[in-house]
This record gives sequence, structure tokens and C-alpha cells, in this order.
Amino acid sequence: MTSPELLNGLGAAASRFDAFILDQYGVLHDGTALYPGVLDCLHALRGAAKRVLILSNSGKLKQPNIDRLARLGLPPDLYDDFITSGEATRAYLGNGADPVLRRRQGDGPLRCLALGGAAEKALLEGLPIAIVPTVEEADFMLLASFGDAPPASIDIFLDTLDQARAQDLVLVCANPDIRGITVDGLRPAPGALARRYEEGGGKVVYVGKPHPLIYGTVRQALAPMPAGRMLAVGDSLAHDIVGAAGAGMASALILQGIHKDELGLPGGDADFDERLAALSNRYKARPDIVLRSLIW
Repeated sequence: MTSPELLNGLGAAASRFDAFILDQYGVLHDGTALYPGVLDCLHALRGAAKRVLILSNSGKLKQPNIDRLARLGLPPDLYDDFITSGEATRAYLGNGADPVLRRRQGDGPLRCLALGGAAEKALLEGLPIAIVPTVEEADFMLLASFGDAPPASIDIFLDTLDQARAQDLVLVCANPDIRGITVDGLRPAPGALARRYEEGGGKVVYVGKPHPLIYGTVRQALAPMPAGRMLAVGDSLAHDIVGAAGAGMASALILQGIHKDELGLPGGDADFDERLAALSNRYKARPDIVLRSLIW
């Protein structure tokens, strides 16, 4: 198997692609500050007339994410659109609602148990779906975000999951990430809870990377551009790199993000290539390009 191409900056690959699809956390910022070189890189992409989309597994709607980037110093004129799994989930739930979600017969509104809080309510606002407080009343569950203070453990949800399995409730997961980058280090993300539910026999509908639905949104935004002219840039093998491959896109892995401690950086020792190969085999995901960080 050919090793990924190690580049010093994204500029070395710019001529090969017309659109760059950038992950958010671990690529643009760490939750509190932009990474060095990010603004210069985005200015260079815009100067080269490239299309730039931000594609995030954030379970929130896109406007709060746009506002966050602006507060961090990254204005919206540096990218074409911000696509979140939260927006895609709202579209999925509002598009006639998948019949797999309806547990009870009847024509009344679907009833949802929101496992997080504010993010779920924002996704459902204006949709013909009622929020209910208990498993027994619900047709399905929704988890979009743990908020700004993710729990150190998902065990606090396990009793609810046990009750939901007994009721055969579907869980709609609007953020398939297993771990998230926070100022306190890596913390469980909603995908970790969804995986636990699924491993116990529960049914899960995932919306977000690496699952196909969200890549349909990307293709619509960039149509009629062929997938082969798109480069997905992310820090997660399991989400960004697997998802790009499934959508027919090339991919670039950023090393400073979620795999930083597992991989280290090339040049630090002689075993980097072996570590990258082993991790790629574990996730069945091979990037085309490797970058230390998002710089031009």
C-alpha cells in the first residue's frame, strides 16, 4: 500500500482541487483559539478562487458555529458555507420524518425525548415534533450535543438507555464523534453514547461524518463539481477520512488534532510511518495527504 503524501502545507496540493472541505475542531481551532496559520491558509484559498466549505459534526445549527468562528477571529467571508450535522439532522427530521422513528400508531405529532438540552430544542424548533420528558412518552430519542461542559463519563445516561431499549426507541444521533477536543483534553462526544446504545442492541440513526446523508448535502452545495476535485481535510480517521473515501473524495489528515498523542509528528522518531499505518489499518482509513497542521 502506498504511503500518504506528507506535505509541508496545503498550498502544495491546491492546484489539484477546486473545493476544500474543512473540519472544524482539531483543524481550524481547539475550541478556544484558532490554530496558527489557519487565517493565512484560508486567505490563500480564497485568493486562489477555491471553494471552501466547513463540514462539522457539530450537533448544533450552523449559525451558532458561524458565530463561534467569528468570535475566534475567523469571519464568514473566508468560506462559502458551514454545513453541520445539526442542520442535516433538522432537515432529516423535517422532511416527512422517517417512519422508523414512529413507535406508536396514529397521526399525531412525533414525540421526542431530548437527551441533551438546548441544542436538541433548537433543532426541533418549528418542526411538528413534540418534546416529552420520559422514555415512556417518546417515539424516539435525539442527542445533538453535550453542551459546553461535556461529561467526563457517559454512565449518567445508562439507566435511560436501558429503559429506551426496553421500549424499542430509535436514537437519532446528530453528532457521531466518539471523542471531542475540549480545553480539558479529550471528552466523550455524543457518538460514544450512541455506540453504547447500539452495542446493547438499540437502534441508532446517525447523521454526520462518516455517514452518507451529510455528504449528499456537500455534493448539493458544490454541484456540479465532481467529487474527484474535492479535498476533505480533517483530524479524525474514523470520521473525516472514512467519510471522504465513501463519498469518492480525496482526503488530508491533520496531525495536531484528535490523533496527536497516538501519532506524534513525522521526524520526531523513526516509527511515525509504522504508527500511522497501524492506526490506518485499525480504522480501515488511509488518507491521501498528511499535514502537520492547516497551513498554506
